[in-house]
Amino acid sequence: MIRLISLFAAGLLMAATTAMAKKPVEQIIVVDTPENFAILVDKIRAEMAPGKRFEFLSTNNRKIVDQSLDLIASMLADDGSVDAMDKNEKVRVTNELEKVNGLLAQNADDRLVCSYENPIGSHIPVKKCYTARQLENNRREGRRQLDQVNRNSRTNGRSN
Repeated sequence: MIRLISLFAAGLLMAATTAMAKKPVEQIIVVDTPENFAILVDKIRAEMAPGKRFEFLSTNNRKIVDQSLDLIASMLADDGSVDAMDKNEKVRVTNELEKVNGLLAQNADDRLVCSYENPIGSHIPVKKCYTARQLENNRREGRRQLDQVNRNSRTNGRSN
């Protein structure tokens, strides 16, 4: 029995290691100094570019994220580090970081959006999940096809 349990545990360990090996581990950046925070800001702004993870941020949300990041950077530059800040400044930095994290999490392209749909001929709902990027690509493709149909109908209508 002990041998069976140890084999099962070893199998779980190997499966977990294989699953973990597939996903690259991101290095955690501690934002306690202006230099470290600048690295984080550069990474966030790079991910806000078209085709990247946060490309679906609205103009207004993009402005809020930029303002919050600039405010935190200036506060860190003034005090030199988070440890040198007083309690109120630390609270303000934390609140600004939470605001940025919330906006980025809500607009990430890998965010799952799930809905329940009834398949044709069935009353049993099925859960379907898509990433925000898939939904946006489907919306754009549908819009492109609709525009193409409209262009074709206008050109065919004029030739008659």
